Amino acid sequence: MKRLKPWMTGKNVATAVFLLLADWLVITAVWMKVRFGTIDMTTILFQLKVPMSGADPGNFYEIFILLLTVGTAMLLAEIGLLFLVRKWRANRLAKAKNAGVPGGILSWRRIIALGLMIAALCFVGYRLHIVRYVVNQFGNSPIYDDEYRYPENTAIAAPENKRNLIFIYMESMECTYADKEHGGTAATNMIPEMTELALNNVNFTPEGSTQLNGAVPVVGTTWTMASLVAQTSGVPLTIPIGENAMGKHAYKTFLPGVYSLGQVLRDNGYELSFLLGSEKEFSGADIFLSTHGDYKILDLNTYRNNGKLPKDYFVWWGFEDMKVYDFAKEELTALAAGDKPFAFTMMTMDTHFTNGLRCDLCPVTYPDQYSNVIACASKQLDSFLSWLSEQPYYENTTVVIVGDHPTMDTKYITSLAYAKDSYERKAYCAILNSAVSYELPYARQFTSMDMYPTTLAAMGFKISGDRLGIGVNLFSNEPTMLEKYGKKKLDDLLEERSDFYDTLIYGKEE
Repeated sequence: MKRLKPWMTGKNVATAVFLLLADWLVITAVWMKVRFGTIDMTTILFQLKVPMSGADPGNFYEIFILLLTVGTAMLLAEIGLLFLVRKWRANRLAKAKNAGVPGGILSWRRIIALGLMIAALCFVGYRLHIVRYVVNQFGNSPIYDDEYRYPENTAIAAPENKRNLIFIYMESMECTYADKEHGGTAATNMIPEMTELALNNVNFTPEGSTQLNGAVPVVGTTWTMASLVAQTSGVPLTIPIGENAMGKHAYKTFLPGVYSLGQVLRDNGYELSFLLGSEKEFSGADIFLSTHGDYKILDLNTYRNNGKLPKDYFVWWGFEDMKVYDFAKEELTALAAGDKPFAFTMMTMDTHFTNGLRCDLCPVTYPDQYSNVIACASKQLDSFLSWLSEQPYYENTTVVIVGDHPTMDTKYITSLAYAKDSYERKAYCAILNSAVSYELPYARQFTSMDMYPTTLAAMGFKISGDRLGIGVNLFSNEPTMLEKYGKKKLDDLLEERSDFYDTLIYGKEE
């Protein structure tokens, strides 16, 4: 025990702490890269600043286990290495008749530990693009000054016969799940029903195409709340480093300066309803929906309180998609019985990473759970649409179906048969019962921001200039921001700080 005593000093405990923090940083950065792929700082900052009520903690058990096990193993190995270095150094000093190990604040042990800490920080900064993000915060992106179109100042004319809207967000649903023949990378098509649905309706590809098309993920659109903002407001969701109105406890507004889809429809006499299988407070969804259309929100607590779910019911993120579809049928029936046109939005959740939730409806067809959950999601949607097609209001209802974003489970994507770095992943998109047809002879390159004016156009609304926010009506021949700038340039422009965009967050001039 005497030999170990010197390592129990405060100086050496500090060394161990530095080493452990460095190890944890590296493990976390590697885990995030492997698990989530290319993740940008806008995503990380947003999740740190908003309520996470209702989030499934199971998605993060893996990193906690890795930090505990791998982190401990790395620390023990590093301490063992330091013991060896210390022994070698002591022997060398003894031979030189210079006994004793120098201490001080910057002893050799802490120099090594600090060096590893700095190396870890550099590694994390590189892997998570932190340096690029920080540099971009000192610029002033011109994209909004050059391209933004104020929806509230744009002539938007409703059709004489107002169509209903059903907007379905499919969690993590992307074209990648189809087979190679249909533009995916899977060995077998896991979403045959959704593939047929898209190719037989509006998918923004020319007539006769067999390739699925969808929204390309760009900065500020790659997680659920960001997708909801982008698809209804025509802007990404990015967070400045400094003060903002979206803190965990104090925020009362959410992008108050934007005029979004819900507000357009509300001002045109629509009844708005939003159903999700989690708690409405998650990521500030309740604030956004209440301030951008005053939606009636149906969530986990709604059905707990009305007795349709037990008081303590909680599965996955709230309740399963099979219940979401059942409750959607009830709500649609009630909305259709009213005397107003309605806009009903719903979100699924079973296909969320990691591995998804396999419910009682899901057969075991594939060797891994996530593939079975994805295939089941396609079948559940198809069953719901079959029911919907039999309803008397269906013919006067436009149905928009989108993947909210590509899955964050990059590890799963790389396991698919034809997945390659050059493959461009896209979130799923299909529009049924559109009031206008797609007549362009080429496939559109677009992002989720383009769905704002496109959804209104599909409902029969006429939009002056075919642009809202920085989104473009895909039925028109106006070039999208993606077509105009390309993905790399567009990502840079969206990540760069913008005085113009900050006014949208604060709702006032700086």
